[in-house]
Amino acid sequence: MDAKTFFRELRRRNVHKVAVAYAVIAWLLIEATSLLLSGHEERASAMTMLIVIVALGFVVALYISWAFEATPEGMKRTESVPPDAVLPTWSRRKFAAFIILVAALASSLLAFDIVRSRTKPASSPPTVAP
Repeated sequence: MDAKTFFRELRRRNVHKVAVAYAVIAWLLIEATSLLLSGHEERASAMTMLIVIVALGFVVALYISWAFEATPEGMKRTESVPPDAVLPTWSRRKFAAFIILVAALASSLLAFDIVRSRTKPASSPPTVAP
């Protein structure tokens, strides 16, 4: 299979849409978790674990989008679905609106986190009584 055929097949199977949607939703999830865990001692280890889980999930999501098709009858292996079958899909406009909405939400969480961290009053070091 040459590169042109491979990328055409990726597009036909909507793998690129799954990759973009997963990446944007994962970013939103990571930003929300970072914001919720701010101030906790275990924040770094929890975030590392979340990022590893999200990365592994990305690989699984891409495999599923490559190997299976969502048909009106349910999930079927791609090989058992004829190439000319009409499958339900989102329009480009709906998909773009979804991605833009989730990305805007993730960006606003990031901006909120940055603004909140800049406006926090500096805590004074504890004083020791003689």
